[in-house]
Amino acid sequence: MQDEVTKHTKKIYDTARNKQHSFAEKLKEIIVEVCIIVFAVTLSIWLHSWSEQRHEQQEVREFLRGLKSDLKEDIKQMEENKKVATTLDSNYTFIMNLKKQPASAGDTTIGHRLYYDLRTTRPQLGRYEGFKSSGKIGTIENDSLKGNILMFYQQTLPELSYSESFTVVLPPVKKRNKHAAATSPP
Repeated sequence: MQDEVTKHTKKIYDTARNKQHSFAEKLKEIIVEVCIIVFAVTLSIWLHSWSEQRHEQQEVREFLRGLKSDLKEDIKQMEENKKVATTLDSNYTFIMNLKKQPASAGDTTIGHRLYYDLRTTRPQLGRYEGFKSSGKIGTIENDSLKGNILMFYQQTLPELSYSESFTVVLPPVKKRNKHAAATSPP
């Protein structure tokens, strides 16, 4: 490309110095050469932009395919967590019903119901975070899809994480001495 521009620029210079052509002929040839240069540069810029845009969209397609795979894995994890939560709920209900019918179950049956597993979702965030931090999230052309992805990773997953992270805080039990309780005011 640079060689072509140099060649046409040299031709403009040679035309301007040519004593055999009239001023009108020189002007005509110079305008033609300038138009050729402008067209070539414009075409080159357009082709480069088109190629760059195709490359960016290929990266977006690869990101979205990977994101789809990540989300499938996250869904499997959430389904497994749901199964565990359902089992825990069933076990809790069974044990709470023992108060009503204490003689209805043996030690073995009760022992199997004492299973306790606290599950939390650990979504795969690496691909999303890498794409976002590289500044490429803006290359997703579908605004609705881009908005949904951002909403999911910036709002929905943090809310899920917050709802799963809980702690039970019990106040400390204070033992009082019977003798001290009798002699001191409450």
